[in-house]
Amino acid sequence: MAERPLFDRLDETVDAIVGRRDATAALRDAELAPLARLAADLRHYPGAEFRARLRATLQRRTTMTTTAMNPAVREGFSTVTPYIRVPGEGLVAFLVQAFDATETFSTRGGGGGMHREVRIGDSMVMIGEGGDGGVMPVRPSAFHLFVADADVTYRRALAAGGTSLGEPADRPYGERSGFVADPFGNHWYIATPLGPRSVGHALRAVTPFLHAPDAAAYDEFLQRALGAVEEMRQDEGGEFRYARLRVGDAALELGTGEAMPGSYMLYVMDPDGSYAQALAAGARSVMPVSDEPYGRVGGVEDAVGNQWFFTRPPSASR
Repeated sequence: MAERPLFDRLDETVDAIVGRRDATAALRDAELAPLARLAADLRHYPGAEFRARLRATLQRRTTMTTTAMNPAVREGFSTVTPYIRVPGEGLVAFLVQAFDATETFSTRGGGGGMHREVRIGDSMVMIGEGGDGGVMPVRPSAFHLFVADADVTYRRALAAGGTSLGEPADRPYGERSGFVADPFGNHWYIATPLGPRSVGHALRAVTPFLHAPDAAAYDEFLQRALGAVEEMRQDEGGEFRYARLRVGDAALELGTGEAMPGSYMLYVMDPDGSYAQALAAGARSVMPVSDEPYGRVGGVEDAVGNQWFFTRPPSASR
């Protein structure tokens, strides 16, 4: 059968980008890929009339549940969910006091530690306390956190036991933000958007912020390994500065710097295929795909040290 016309493929891809559905298939189409990236960039800088229509479209489509868009995503979660490993208890208490987090689930894990799940705003974070942790090491990660008042939340984080990494200030990239390390070393970039062009309007309350010494190369890896779509990128003097990528309905931020590798759960319908794609892109296996009580899952670690666990919960089994 003849390939569908480029116009039809582009129209379908733009519709997916506007609706924040998975448009990563476009990156495997050499003719369509550059147009898809351009469409993703332009969506954030529209004229007033198009912005109004875009807002109305998004409002209609956000009434759809994440489960309807991707049955593998657990209700209330997003495609990418951080999993923070800490040596013992205390992180949940910090998140509750500092960021109004709510613990939604806890259970004793197979390795002897505790598995906890907390909600911060519209985002979920998983936490592993103690135990052997299996293949997932204890190490700090970095997150962009959007709140109503960055100054107030910054002070609450310090009162909860955090350490200042930078006092709140108006930043040239469109937000007022202050930076805090929690008692376990995780970095929280606490921000409030300033103006309509702030990246905060395109992000959830908690968004993983990845760092890599060669961020441009790592950006390309994420596109190959995870099927990530680059939504925006900023270069300065010919050097990579920042990028935002989308995986399903979740965003990842990326900047140049010393790596703070973390672990992330990726809810996908085909863990075997996603695992194989990541290996083909250069990741190494840390957990072959297998059926576990919590679903089918396999994990890889990339050259920067980030771990990606592709999982499909039992409720989404085909």
